[in-house]
Amino acid sequence: MRKFQRFYKNNFDESLFSPSDKPTFRAVNVHAHNGCNLACQGCNHNSSVLAPGSSIIVDQMLNDLDTILPRIHIWSHISLLGGEPMLEPRCSEILTKMVELVDCRVKLFSNATLLHKNYDWVIEHMRRGVILRLAMHNSPYSAKGKIIYKNVNEFIEYAMDKVDLDSTLNITEPWNEKWFEMLKWEDNKFYPYEDNDVESSWSHCTCPQMQIYNGYLWKCASIAYLRETLGSTQQLDDSAWQKYLKYKPTRVDAPIEDIYKMADGQNKANYICNMCPANPKWFRAHKQLTNVKQVVPQSKIDF
Repeated sequence: MRKFQRFYKNNFDESLFSPSDKPTFRAVNVHAHNGCNLACQGCNHNSSVLAPGSSIIVDQMLNDLDTILPRIHIWSHISLLGGEPMLEPRCSEILTKMVELVDCRVKLFSNATLLHKNYDWVIEHMRRGVILRLAMHNSPYSAKGKIIYKNVNEFIEYAMDKVDLDSTLNITEPWNEKWFEMLKWEDNKFYPYEDNDVESSWSHCTCPQMQIYNGYLWKCASIAYLRETLGSTQQLDDSAWQKYLKYKPTRVDAPIEDIYKMADGQNKANYICNMCPANPKWFRAHKQLTNVKQVVPQSKIDF
């Protein structure tokens, strides 16, 4: 992942993919649910500390998509994820809205734990070209992993004569990859690393995608969902985080000049990158946190 990010930042000229009349982003993330039924250490959306039930306001998200997606160009893909998106009963509705409003690839990310309960609407979206990306976060040698892999195999058997799996199904196994902690843990609390080398922190970023969330555009997942993350550990008033909580995202209905500015800064280091490590310590990604997960509602913000 790190090698890809460095290659992308050093070699891709986004102007080649950009129509002249719209701000352009390589990829965009949309949450269907902030909570997750897994607790993968190093999750770059910090869903490891947000329990199922940590919902987004779906109607607001639909309005945000209506507002912003016609105003921007996405040259690679837009992803619906979380958390675990299939925890949201209206997940299909959000996905439909995305398909209607973009002309790039649309991806649905899932940890596959709830796939067996959602066959029909998932396959219907795959028929429309949505790419289902299953991230296998549990080792197939673990008890839980064996069940999940079995469920995925059963889904493949069920779907193979209904949809072109070669073009619409992508299975990755991050359980066997190396990840690192996005934020620093100390005594069951989160803290920024503050290594004071934002360029190096940015070079290691595993989630540089712009986030559409809560009426705003955010540079990355770590800053977009920071309030919910800190809410899970009761740290919203912690002095260590105040400078980062002052980060001002861009409104989805902002003047187009502000959206261009947002796009221009998307692939550059920012002071908020100091939250993340400049010299990560890597570990196997299947490791699960044992902290008690919290249900945290979508934050209320008004800049």
